[in-house]
Amino acid sequence: MRRRSLWALLAVAVAAGVAVSMRPRPVFVEIGTPVRMTVREYIAEDAETQLARTFTVDMPVSGTVARIEWQVGDVVQQGEVLTHVESLPIEEQIKALEALIAQTRAQITGVDVTKPKPEALEAAEQRVKEVAASLEMARKARAVVAINLEQARKDYERAQRLQAERVMSQRDFDAAESAYRALEQDLARARLAEQAGEKGLEIAALASRQLAASVDDNEFMREAHRAQIEHFEAQLRVLRDDLEKTTIRAPVTGPVLVKFVEDRRTLLAGTPLLQTGDPASSEIVCDVLSEEVVRVKPSAPVEITGKALGGETIAGTVKRIFPAAFKKISALGIEQQRVRVLIDYDGKAHPLRPGTSLDVRIITAEQPDTLAVPERAVFQHQGAWHVFKVEGGVARLTPVGVGLKNEEWAEITAGLGPEDRFVADPPNDLADSTRVKDRS
Repeated sequence: MRRRSLWALLAVAVAAGVAVSMRPRPVFVEIGTPVRMTVREYIAEDAETQLARTFTVDMPVSGTVARIEWQVGDVVQQGEVLTHVESLPIEEQIKALEALIAQTRAQITGVDVTKPKPEALEAAEQRVKEVAASLEMARKARAVVAINLEQARKDYERAQRLQAERVMSQRDFDAAESAYRALEQDLARARLAEQAGEKGLEIAALASRQLAASVDDNEFMREAHRAQIEHFEAQLRVLRDDLEKTTIRAPVTGPVLVKFVEDRRTLLAGTPLLQTGDPASSEIVCDVLSEEVVRVKPSAPVEITGKALGGETIAGTVKRIFPAAFKKISALGIEQQRVRVLIDYDGKAHPLRPGTSLDVRIITAEQPDTLAVPERAVFQHQGAWHVFKVEGGVARLTPVGVGLKNEEWAEITAGLGPEDRFVADPPNDLADSTRVKDRS
């Protein structure tokens, strides 16, 4: 009987050992508890800086410009001399006009002793016809320039849209702008020529009336000379204004961004010379997918990071959302529809060069003081969000409510309490009711 009892005890021990050895071993996982925090939803994009205020310095008058010594990257101060346009031709025109004015004033003094002759009457009438024909030509020329300017304006506005959409190159955009600015100056000069023609016709008409009315009344001749002086003085004011423009100065303090002309050259008015920018107007531009940009609102907060900031995160706000989308090829070669978004930030506190690469997170929603778990802890199962809740060392598949969610955290609105434990990073083969153990 004693021997049989020993064998029975041995059999029970062996069975118990086999049962323990066959029991599944626990899976080592990371176990955590929900944390209370602020959860934000955001759109993460690559971005870069640009200057909102850039200035293209062009030729103010036609002429020969001196060599531009400034180089790209040099910082110029507002009002500092950039280069000169040769002023001698304008100075000589001014001297010639001043001489004509002095001559005409002398003629007024001796007008009383001047008696018109019959052939002078014919010459005066012929002069009226010639000036009238010249005025008509000036009016037609002005009309042609106005038509060309209207077309150039449309081309320039179209170029602005294409350049904003990054469809047009900077060179083509600058050419369209230069053509438009040049035609603006051409129209101004055409109007001046028309006004000069009108004044000339007035002068010729006054002279003709003086000769036709009376050979004894010389008051008309005085008026003609006075009108001629006014005509010369109008031209003189234009030339003196052009003379002041021959010294080309920086419109704003900032770096030279682009240099269009290097050596001494003879150029037309409106030809671009160089481009400068205002560093204080630095802004950030990024391109957001068209299906995501609907969540972006003006003045939305933005988190800005990048190597250029040395690991610092700075704040910004959405400044403008462009109205139209454009096509862009991604780094993977996929064609996407994107919308340009401008972001404002403190450029004075964080001076960055134009074209600096940055990373931005545009905040689209925010929930403060809420329960959250790591984003990798929640997953979709049968169309609903779930987590593995740990109860008594066993992972239980538990449905949860998920609110805001980003790449790091997910807001939990139901299914977990502050003291509950869950599998923070469940492996793909983890199943319901599996024994688990915290790997820590």
